[in-house]
Amino acid sequence: MVSSFFADPLFVTALAGALALACGAAPLGVLLIGRRMSLVGDSLSHATLPGAAVAYVLCGPDPWMLTLGALIAGVIVAVSSAWLSRVGRMPEDAAFAVLYLSALAIGIVILGRTASAEVVHSLLFGDARALDGPGLTLAVIAALCTLFALVLGSKRLESAADESAGGHDAWTGLAQALLMGLVAVNLVAGFRAFGALMTVGLMMVPAAAARFWSLTFKGRMIAAVAISAASSAAGLIGAHGFSVEPGPAMVLSAAALFGASLIMGPARRRLQTDA
Repeated sequence: MVSSFFADPLFVTALAGALALACGAAPLGVLLIGRRMSLVGDSLSHATLPGAAVAYVLCGPDPWMLTLGALIAGVIVAVSSAWLSRVGRMPEDAAFAVLYLSALAIGIVILGRTASAEVVHSLLFGDARALDGPGLTLAVIAALCTLFALVLGSKRLESAADESAGGHDAWTGLAQALLMGLVAVNLVAGFRAFGALMTVGLMMVPAAAARFWSLTFKGRMIAAVAISAASSAAGLIGAHGFSVEPGPAMVLSAAALFGASLIMGPARRRLQTDA
């Protein structure tokens, strides 16, 4: 049964892309939860829409131009939000709300006048057939860049993600901007195949579940990657068996593992005590 899935090149490519996304996106989800910015990923997924919309108007449904446009928009909103919250002395969630809602409105106006409902659906919910060789390469590059940044700048990124950390020097501000930029890159790497909205689920739900397995950032990152990888494999198999979109099936699998973690995770009692 399982061997038949691995005989399907589309399944193998989608699984490889999902595993790359797990390695890159899930650790970032842990950092966002540590910063109490769980909804930032969702905000950025919407913020990529105007970039993809402009690319569609200029170049048509070219997948690479759509990806490039979404990446540019996501990085601009991410870095601008970090800058605005720091220079404008605004709460980070307020800065994101202002910019991502504005970007979302622009994207809706553009797509509403130029694109069909099928194009909008594919941008939001993905298409596993879009994860071709180049798309897989992009996912792997995003994961490698994220892991490289985490290895070299783990202390700064953890400080930027820890709301209880007191320091807010220039390096911490740079780390916050880097964190937001990495989030945008990973969202764009997954949006072609799994959709902008569902990629957020694969970033945040495993990260939330990982809190019940470890009390440290490092332990939670490892747990988040494992949960994301398991839910991706289960979701892809379920999507194939029930003929549904892979993105939602993968997120539902992650939600099921979150429920199991809530019941069985060894760190759940300590979290209740600290609360």
